Amino acid sequence: MKKTIITMIVLFSLVVSLGINTSAAFAEAMVKDNSVSHTTTNVPAIVAETGILIDAKTGTILYNKGMDIQKEPASTTKMITGLLALENLPLDKVVTIDAETPFTEGSRIYLMEGEKITVEDLLYALFLESANDAAVALAKEMAGSIEDFAVMMNEKAKELGAKNTNFINPNGLHLDGHVTTAYDLAMIAKAAMENPKFREFVTTYKYTIQPTNKQEEPRYLYNTNRLLYDTKTKVSANGVIRTAKYDGVTGIKTGYTGHAGGCLAASALRDGTELLAVVLKSTDSGRFGDSIALLDWGFENYHTVKTVNKNSDLGTIKVSKGSKKQVNLVAETDGYATLPLNQSTKVLKKVVNVKDKVEAPVQAGETVGTIEFFQGEVLMSSVNIVAAEAVEKGGISAILKVSGKGAKLYAGIGISIVFAGAVAGALLFIRNRNIRRRKQRRAERAMRIAMDREINKLYYNKEKYMNR
Repeated sequence: MKKTIITMIVLFSLVVSLGINTSAAFAEAMVKDNSVSHTTTNVPAIVAETGILIDAKTGTILYNKGMDIQKEPASTTKMITGLLALENLPLDKVVTIDAETPFTEGSRIYLMEGEKITVEDLLYALFLESANDAAVALAKEMAGSIEDFAVMMNEKAKELGAKNTNFINPNGLHLDGHVTTAYDLAMIAKAAMENPKFREFVTTYKYTIQPTNKQEEPRYLYNTNRLLYDTKTKVSANGVIRTAKYDGVTGIKTGYTGHAGGCLAASALRDGTELLAVVLKSTDSGRFGDSIALLDWGFENYHTVKTVNKNSDLGTIKVSKGSKKQVNLVAETDGYATLPLNQSTKVLKKVVNVKDKVEAPVQAGETVGTIEFFQGEVLMSSVNIVAAEAVEKGGISAILKVSGKGAKLYAGIGISIVFAGAVAGALLFIRNRNIRRRKQRRAERAMRIAMDREINKLYYNKEKYMNR
């Protein structure tokens, strides 16, 4: 009996030791992969097969579990569908439902053929109720067909930084080849959350679609993201049982199918730091617990710091051939960096890269360099440096590239030349006028002499002429 007990104790110790070593090894690999010079502890264990945690402002990757492995995204697909709709359709546009859309499977709001409904109502149905028929209606309104809309989706995903994504439909219903990754969804979610209207939709708990021409009763929609409101459902977050509601949650979108499992893109904001987690192939309740565990761990270990303010003064740059000799420079946008919780911007080294000079004309907002912030050799933040105002092309002194005393000298010489030319022109005009007057007087005098001669001739020979 004693031998059995001793054996069990030894085995238990080995298991515990193995678990601790595995966690530590994962933490070390995660930090190395993401170039974050900070050792963390208690890295969360998640149920999901793949996951990622990023800083929503900087995009810095804080946690990575198979983030580039392709998985089905289920209804997290609807993030890009909704973003495209916001970018391409007016909210008050009325959509007429076709004959095929009402037969869309899965979660839906039971749209009817010929029903007239606004884009705004369809978006609330898309984000809150995760309605597959609303996704189809929006896709057809934008592109005419599901196939053409899939092209739009994939082009947009690539534009936003997705590398391993292939969307086939607008709602995430199972189709072979409809795949993405945790990293790609994080990039899509990050960009979507920069749209204020998108944020408004994904943080709304409930919404009512009023009666339409085909529906006599209102339709009541409730958000499927339990992190927003659910104080009753219990979930396991890194082994701790707690309620699903999460403090500071700002979105985003749930997803679940039998093939995809539980999926969730979730974000939260605390003390100026917003983190964004994506988990794929978890369980129905596990996706919420996984997201809570990742967000908690992120807030416990990291924070976002501002590196530079938008429009902050960054000096001047020389302007060649301009109406001004120099132009003021400012930061194009706010700059941010993600640092361990116990570190401030003091650990960052600032590097300003700017051109020696620019040639006029210079446009306001024209990029002339960058301001970068490094932690060691790692670039943590970069913001464009732009011209604060426009500078037009200048006059002769600018064209001749002179300034200061030289500019004044050349300007004086130029004025003197112009004045001398004007004087010379005036003198030439007067001289020519006098010459013309003298010629005219000579001609008049010659005429008078000739006339006098004729008169005298007639007088002295008048008898001769009279007797002819």
